[in-house]
Amino acid sequence: MQIDDIAFIQNDEDLITLPPLTDKQEECLVYLFSYFTEHRYYPTQREIAQQMHLKSNSAAIFIEPLIKKGYIEKEPGKNRNIHITKAGFLKLKLIEKKRKEKDKL
Repeated sequence: MQIDDIAFIQNDEDLITLPPLTDKQEECLVYLFSYFTEHRYYPTQREIAQQMHLKSNSAAIFIEPLIKKGYIEKEPGKNRNIHITKAGFLKLKLIEKKRKEKDKL
């Protein structure tokens, strides 16, 4: 476990381990957040596939691992049924911190 994989929420009882992401999974999670902040709703799987340069609705290769790792959830029966979880927002915060540190170098 690396320090980047740990997020402190408020105290030791809130300490959680965040599973690592591949570069493409990270890119997908950042895209979901960026899309949401711009539009105030999440993208469809087709829009995700287009952004990730995939054919048709093959976004599941990025979405399913993000669900299994607890960073996003799907609500059945809705068109735009993907949303970022609390763990997903924590991971995004760590990603941003890591990118800022990288930019300093």
